[in-house]
Amino acid sequence: MRPDVSEAFRHAAGRLAGPDPDVHLPALRELEALARKHPARRLAVADVVCRYLRGFTAQAADDCVGVRVEAAAVLAVLARRHPATGDVPAGVTAGAGCGTGCGECLDIDLTGAVLPDVDFSGCRFGRARFVDAHFRDGCVFDGARFAGEALFQRAVFEKEACFPGVRFGDAAEFGRARFRACADFSGACFQDVAWFGRGEDELAGDELLENGSAWEGAEARRPVAWDEPNEDDPHWPLAVDYETWEEGGDGARFNDRVSFADARFARAAWFWKARFGGQALFQRAVFGGRVHLTQPAADLTGARLSDANGAERQDWPLGWTAATPGAGREGHRRLVPDVSVAPYHRQLADPDPEVRLDGLRVLGELGDSRPDLRQRVIDTVCAYLRTPLAFEVTADIFALTPSQFADVRMRRAAQRLLADRTRPSADRPFWEDMRLRLSGATLIDFDVSGCRLAHGDFTGTQFHGSTTFADASFGTGASGSGVVFCLEGSRGGRASFHGRADFSGASLFWCEGLRHCLFHTDDAVRATGTGQDLIRMLLGARGTGASTDITTGFRNALLTASSESPDNLACAEHLEYGSVPGPSYAPERERSGLRITGTGILVSDVACRMEDIPVPASVAEDYPELSPGQWSAVTRVVTLLLGALETP
Repeated sequence: MRPDVSEAFRHAAGRLAGPDPDVHLPALRELEALARKHPARRLAVADVVCRYLRGFTAQAADDCVGVRVEAAAVLAVLARRHPATGDVPAGVTAGAGCGTGCGECLDIDLTGAVLPDVDFSGCRFGRARFVDAHFRDGCVFDGARFAGEALFQRAVFEKEACFPGVRFGDAAEFGRARFRACADFSGACFQDVAWFGRGEDELAGDELLENGSAWEGAEARRPVAWDEPNEDDPHWPLAVDYETWEEGGDGARFNDRVSFADARFARAAWFWKARFGGQALFQRAVFGGRVHLTQPAADLTGARLSDANGAERQDWPLGWTAATPGAGREGHRRLVPDVSVAPYHRQLADPDPEVRLDGLRVLGELGDSRPDLRQRVIDTVCAYLRTPLAFEVTADIFALTPSQFADVRMRRAAQRLLADRTRPSADRPFWEDMRLRLSGATLIDFDVSGCRLAHGDFTGTQFHGSTTFADASFGTGASGSGVVFCLEGSRGGRASFHGRADFSGASLFWCEGLRHCLFHTDDAVRATGTGQDLIRMLLGARGTGASTDITTGFRNALLTASSESPDNLACAEHLEYGSVPGPSYAPERERSGLRITGTGILVSDVACRMEDIPVPASVAEDYPELSPGQWSAVTRVVTLLLGALETP
């Protein structure tokens, strides 16, 4: 490239990246003109424009809407200039997609970008990254082609998201994307995995060990704020090392109608933990690989399985099944209503609340008479409860519209079905060994007191009103595996309790993450098994009570709040609650508090002596920025906190 062209490019790129907003628009137009006149500069110009769009915070983006719209338009022009198509006008469908190695398809990276109204219709992309992007206005991809990966993990679409007729040549990843208005994927072609499941970036174990920067880069990202109605931020993780597809946090979230009508899924169609708040239309869709689509809202009328599907596992909503092989045409098997579960006929997807209520009754009776269907019925009811609510939950029922009141009534009825069938009773059959999958659900006055369950998944669950697990048991039955309130092995995906919570007498075998939950009314939490119990027990010990009883309570609370690991068991064994005499000059000034078992040494006194030692080598290695003064402050506050729990 001639020196004058390179210099012109550097000059325009520098002005676009500079602090003076008045020159940004002219710089954009200069860059677009360079790319038109010198196609070899097309990819470099696209990189500069992407970098410009990524540089805006949400607040700054509001001040430069016009320039950002122009920048997105420039990207679209560049992506439509392809040797196979020339200039493809907006809205006109291009031909077949290119292979993954096409060097002319435009690679773009808009990770974390705050985007205005964008129109990428007819564009030819290579690898496109929209991870954590925030589409603040309209979003049009009609007829676009993605030769490489199309990455939209955790993206948020505020207005209608239009992807009709899009061809995804490689993996299309929409994990934990949030569609706050209608979404349209009708006629889309997914030639590789269509991923609408969890939104975590997958980093293999060896990658985490050998490439620390990969982990740090993932953790440094800032997803769009979690400001969904009725929900605290569950703090879903951003990067993980999972072994199976059925692990992790929330899937894609559709607050309104979504259409995959006439879409073709050549490989896996994965909607595990996805949530549908409106119609989910899959009419005439063709599935060619593994499928997980169990939400009752899914309408599969006219959908088919291709002959390439083979022995891939398929999980469909209750009420749908694949017809006998050979019943379809062109080598496809049809999806048809499952008459074996009659009289259930997808009533939970009906817009009439009375029909939905009747559907719950039918499901309960179906499970009572068909033990083989009980877990599927439970899964269907849980999937319904995971439907996002479009309005704020309120204690004042008179503030609700009739349709909102019907939604709350339906939700309470669904919760009662789960509890009534898993609580032993002489009045109805007991559904034994059931698993509740309520990740991300919004529950109102949830009551599973006295229930006996094999497992409960409450990761990211929002408990509103009064919640009780009193005398409930999790971990029972042949497949018992306890209960989780956040993702295993992390603090991510925490549940939130917005009102009173009672865990009195609960047996929560292998309880994961309860201590990390968010309790809005801590003083109204009873026997949670969290760190609050441990603190309240020690504060209560400052009154009267036998030391042996306090020790027993302390050890139980310690192990419940953490776990019965070898180090925690050793900790409990070596600590007790008791009194020690005062100093030699005043032995009558005894103190009661945590002490080393079988000695007259208080833990607070040991902590006090630690204030005099320098920063230990192991601590300095992990926290090299820690100064001696800061170390002294840490040890001092530990001493003061322990001392505050003692009785003089």
